[in-house]
Amino acid sequence: MKSRVTITLDPEVVRKAKAVARARRTNLSALVEDLLRQTAEHAAPPHPRFSRKWAGKLELRESDGRDQLLEALKQRYGLGSE
Repeated sequence: MKSRVTITLDPEVVRKAKAVARARRTNLSALVEDLLRQTAEHAAPPHPRFSRKWAGKLELRESDGRDQLLEALKQRYGLGSE
């Protein structure tokens, strides 16, 4: 089933597009439809989600049980280690 679409184009573009369609022995609608199909087929795939892109590429190091930020704050404010 075909659908009608209304677009606004510069008259010079319309004139040239009609000439191209005539040279290819087709109509303007078919020309635009073919161009849109080709564009959709060659469109770049969507960017993968961050989590999928980096899944399995990062490793966690074993923790030594100390919280480095906590230790830095204790040292900064003179609270010492407990």
